[in-house]
Amino acid sequence: MITFKQKKSQPELNKVTTDMPLNCRCGGKPSEPQAIANCENRWVIRCQVEQCYAYNIGQGLADTIQGWNRLSTHFYR
Repeated sequence: MITFKQKKSQPELNKVTTDMPLNCRCGGKPSEPQAIANCENRWVIRCQVEQCYAYNIGQGLADTIQGWNRLSTHFYR
């Protein structure tokens, strides 16, 4: 029996999801990731709706976007 080596890579959908933030759970648009002053590699993403207080702070741009996407798909406080 011949077995072929399978490539273990992320699907293309996951790469796109990590690259760009999804809409907020309230339906608003996220702000551009902003670097936090006096911190190394710390980023913040906020909802642009004034009444919504959703935000995510993370270490590394990719992790911050991934955290925002996880936050924006769940309805919890």
